Amino acid sequence: MLGAEIYESLSQYLKNHLTEIKNESTSYTDENLVNFYIKSWDRFIVGAKFLNNIFAYLNRYWIKREREEGRKHIQDINTLCLIHWKTDLFDQTHENLMAAVLKIIKRQRDGEAITTASIRKVVQSFVALGLDETNIRKTNLSVYVQFFEEPFIKDTRQYYANESREFLATKGVVEYLKKATVRLKEESNRVDMYLHPSSERTLNSVCERVLIAEHAAEIQNEFLPLLESDREKDINLMYTLLERIPDGLSPLQTTLRQYIKTQGLAAVDNLATQTGANPVDPQAYVDTLLQVNIKYSNLVQAAFNNHSDMVKGLDDACKEFINTNSITKPPNKTGRVLSTPELLSKYSDSLLKKSSKNVEVTNIDAALSGVMSIFQYVDEKDVFEKAYSRTLARRLVNNVSVSQDAETNMVSKLKEICGSEFTNKLQRMFQDMLVSEEMQGPFKEFLDNSEIKQVGEFTPFVLAEGFWPLPTFNSTFKLPEELVPVFNKFLAFYNNKHNGRKLNWLWNFSKGELRGNFSKTSKTPYSLTVSIFQMALLLPYNDQLEYTIEQLRDITNLDNTILTNSMSVLLKARILIQSPPDAPCGADGTTYKLNTDFKSKKLRINLNVPMKSEQKKEIDDTHKAVEDDRKMFLQAVIVRIMKARKQLKHVQLVQEIMEQSRKRFNPKVSLIKKCIDDLIDREYLKRIEDNQYQYLA
Repeated sequence: MLGAEIYESLSQYLKNHLTEIKNESTSYTDENLVNFYIKSWDRFIVGAKFLNNIFAYLNRYWIKREREEGRKHIQDINTLCLIHWKTDLFDQTHENLMAAVLKIIKRQRDGEAITTASIRKVVQSFVALGLDETNIRKTNLSVYVQFFEEPFIKDTRQYYANESREFLATKGVVEYLKKATVRLKEESNRVDMYLHPSSERTLNSVCERVLIAEHAAEIQNEFLPLLESDREKDINLMYTLLERIPDGLSPLQTTLRQYIKTQGLAAVDNLATQTGANPVDPQAYVDTLLQVNIKYSNLVQAAFNNHSDMVKGLDDACKEFINTNSITKPPNKTGRVLSTPELLSKYSDSLLKKSSKNVEVTNIDAALSGVMSIFQYVDEKDVFEKAYSRTLARRLVNNVSVSQDAETNMVSKLKEICGSEFTNKLQRMFQDMLVSEEMQGPFKEFLDNSEIKQVGEFTPFVLAEGFWPLPTFNSTFKLPEELVPVFNKFLAFYNNKHNGRKLNWLWNFSKGELRGNFSKTSKTPYSLTVSIFQMALLLPYNDQLEYTIEQLRDITNLDNTILTNSMSVLLKARILIQSPPDAPCGADGTTYKLNTDFKSKKLRINLNVPMKSEQKKEIDDTHKAVEDDRKMFLQAVIVRIMKARKQLKHVQLVQEIMEQSRKRFNPKVSLIKKCIDDLIDREYLKRIEDNQYQYLA
């Protein structure tokens, strides 16, 4: 027999054989049909392999030559067997077979146990039949996709559309979240059990659309009640479902932002109600903000896995209620209240300053981290910088920092958030204190080698004027005679080391310690911490017990404001007694006598306390400094932008300024316009046509 005759005879034999199997299959239905198909398929595949081996010679020579000569319809024996299975059996039985397979899958979805191996073998047969007749070594999924995947997906869509609609109507959203989660997991497992991996994306897409997207609005509407009930696990279920569809989380983000904002404002309102007309306690204020922030930060982490959209919703809400609330918003247009950055600065100062209250704060680092958690949401970071630098300066100068490590740790935290430019001046303040401390040893040796009789310790600090936010001292003041010799010696010592530098003395920040014996019978002297002005007022009482206000004014050469403020503290502490007692403090004609009957339960008494008028002036000075710095900063930003761009439209310039300023503060457009006008007047810029600016300098 020739090769063609053998090939044709074998082809006819396969056709007859498969026709018999096809006819026999008509007697089976449902699961029996599936089992019959699998059994026939397994037997046929084994037979095909045997035939392929038997006709190996035919494959190697005649079939190979035929294909090389262009007769691509001639296939190797194994492929020929599969082609006949497809045309003579499969094409006539696939509808009944798929109907039976889908019934079995439905039984599984309904909770019945099935034999998944049978479906897996059916799938494998569908895949094996996807032959590329032009290339016998290549297979494709055309048969699987057309005859298995498409009807399977259609059936899946219909099944879950019916189930989800009925389940939501009877069980509610929360139970549906659990049901949908289980169903999605089951379908994912179904791919592993018997589907081809290529079906996973299509199956997931259909299930997500039917189970989630088509009911998204109903699911999203349940989010607020779950938030109000703190049902974290149910929220997490909702998140894992809605995250799988496009824009599924957008309504949740909006709801979360508004809800957190409302909760934050309500918490601050509650604190304001408890505080009443009294100034708010900075610690209570910060703790209130932190409680809200921590609660919902934990929620976003646990329920939303810190998803970027939900984190943004949290951040936006925190920015809103932290920066503008009933405590930081003035009650009227002329009202003046402390802003969030100022209250943060005050709380930081209380943490970092030596005080009996610090005993309550067991972990200062954790408390400072809490401050930073709130600070990152503050819009006016430059206000905090000014206020914090002033309190830091006072702590360093007065040596009342709780620890050097705590101070440097706080600056490091600020540097992480705002960058090194923000903390340069703060770090320079530490350097100045270190240099001043290193100077104390040589100065003490200088004094020891002199003939001056020291009346006590004299510890000067030399601070660079440009880095310390300390107000200058413009009033006249006559240093007590007891301190003049050592003062002059320090001037000589410093000028000898640094020729040409000018020292400006900040007597308003100077303090000292006096030992007071108020009567001959007192056995234990009192230790008084006083300002340099109070010291100048008290030291003359070593010579006599009573002075008129005019005499004290001549001795100290202080102006009335400073003199009155210093004297009022001494009168309040009963160290001095005024006569007449009902006269205004510092009034002409009044006399001040040392209280020789002074008694106190404390042996150490601090009289160096700031006056309320001084505190108010410092707050006003801070705000004025912030405004001046903002103008300088904005002008520098404008010049930097225009120097790089040469020409720019007004709108684009304003946008770039806002973007570059956001890390420090949110500038008002009116202030930006004023700074632009100032630069135009100073001929850095000029206006040109089409509402543009041109760089000149």
